[in-house]
Amino acid sequence: MSRTFLCVVLAACAIPGQAETWHFEYQGFHDLMAGKFLPDRKMTGSFDGWDADADGVLVRSEITSLIVDGFDFVACESQSNEFWHCGAEAFAYRDGALSFTAGQYSSDPEGWIRDGHFYFSGEREYRYSFRPEHSEEWEYHWTAQTTFAISPAPEPGTWALLLAGLPLAVLAARRQRKQR
Repeated sequence: MSRTFLCVVLAACAIPGQAETWHFEYQGFHDLMAGKFLPDRKMTGSFDGWDADADGVLVRSEITSLIVDGFDFVACESQSNEFWHCGAEAFAYRDGALSFTAGQYSSDPEGWIRDGHFYFSGEREYRYSFRPEHSEEWEYHWTAQTTFAISPAPEPGTWALLLAGLPLAVLAARRQRKQR
């Protein structure tokens, strides 16, 4: 019985070390090419991570995914090659403030065809497509009217850990009394 209980307590202690997921959304951007504010334009995403060093800040090395508009910029990093590069260059999250730089770009071996899509949170989203016969660029800037929402930071089950640890402490105290 006590071994089973001990295993449950140890498993409960490991829960806070697992990655948590945050979801975020930006809404309202200035379309630089059209020259107007788009109040309904959204950029959504999520990230998984844990504060491994318990300093209150999630940084790039502490996240396992960064999904922006459906694309995971952490998962794609291992697939980068000489013609396609993808990744999350920078990341920081602290107390509801999110900052990241992520993107992807590609080019054919001759350099005739190039595409790219970049996110600089709090600043702009930039996308381009260059072809010999046609090129396009899109650029959306954050403004004072851009709103930001993020799911609250997950908190470890403090009460669950306390409730699991309290009986263990009582059991240890009883054993010490019996041994005397």
